[in-house]
Amino acid sequence: MARAKAKHGLFGYSGMLDNLLPIGRALKVDLGEGSAWRGFLAMVKLGGDHILAGTDHLLFLLILLLPAPLAVTGRRWHGLVGARSALGRIGRITLAFTAGHSVAPAVTALGRLDTPGWPVEAFIAASILIGAIHAIRPLLPGKEALVAGVFGLGHGMAFSFVLAEMHLSTGQLVTSLLGFNLGIELVQLLLVCLALPSLLVLARLRVQPALRLTGAVLTGTAAVGWLADRLGLPNPVARAADGAGSHTTLLLAALTVTALAATVWTGRRRPSGDLKPLSAASG
Repeated sequence: MARAKAKHGLFGYSGMLDNLLPIGRALKVDLGEGSAWRGFLAMVKLGGDHILAGTDHLLFLLILLLPAPLAVTGRRWHGLVGARSALGRIGRITLAFTAGHSVAPAVTALGRLDTPGWPVEAFIAASILIGAIHAIRPLLPGKEALVAGVFGLGHGMAFSFVLAEMHLSTGQLVTSLLGFNLGIELVQLLLVCLALPSLLVLARLRVQPALRLTGAVLTGTAAVGWLADRLGLPNPVARAADGAGSHTTLLLAALTVTALAATVWTGRRRPSGDLKPLSAASG
């Protein structure tokens, strides 16, 4: 039986453990003989919980996906790309984030690297802030997948702290990594599939710029609060953002309701010209 204490205050990591365990209790992972399959399934579940309980992971991914269906004119988001291009962007961003998120804990844990917690926390907060700014004004248009992959490395390092404290053998570590990463990929794919219709609908609406700006400002505010907190300045914004980790379902539901409400509202105001075909190249 391996035991690990939650000592690092990482977004997805601490949020995940806080939702799984009462404060101060140890994380117990059954790695005993004859329980390899049950241990693997437990790590798959833990990987899924890591995404569901980690507000930072979902916010970062959604804020990068938000402008994915949009075209760039000058230094502004303006108009739409084709449906195939939009889906391709969304797929590349999701896969790149998953790859970065999977590679980082493998390298860190298998290499037995001792990485301080606070730089990783600050890096994660900064990645979300950059994603929010990008949703307002394109910083690296066409390179969103690269950004997702690079920042995914930082997001993925969070779980390596848990593995390091379990003191696993190399074989157990490999099995745990495989199960955890599989759980991340499955849940992340599910969340993207749930959010995809809303993202595509919102992109076609005339009120899309206002909704996108609102989402980016809220996300950026949370990121600034997180960054200040991880640099030693506790604040209510960070506490509120951390608390939102247990409401992932509500976040996705709010996105869906917003898309439906905006569609109905704009349809009543401009029934014949507000919705644009997704294949339009510009607006």
